[in-house]
Amino acid sequence: MPPNKWYSTERFPGSERNEIFGGVRNRKKSIEDGLVIFLTPEMHRTGKLAFHKNPKFWREIVEIQKIAQQAWMDYYDKSIADFIQRYGRNYLD
Repeated sequence: MPPNKWYSTERFPGSERNEIFGGVRNRKKSIEDGLVIFLTPEMHRTGKLAFHKNPKFWREIVEIQKIAQQAWMDYYDKSIADFIQRYGRNYLD
């Protein structure tokens, strides 16, 4: 994952890993492909502004998914069709 203002790409003390593409089907693939970010517990799940609790940030989550998809395609030299085959949908549209 490329650096971004919304998350850290490296684990830091007290951080929590968040898989970019979650759910039973995609969580393991996200980890295998390096599509993970690190957040404080407050930004991840416990605070008022947590990604998992606050719909205000869902737009940013979609933006992060777009960044992740593009990073995956660039890194693995794959197409949108390849990404859809692996993750089930296209986030770039």
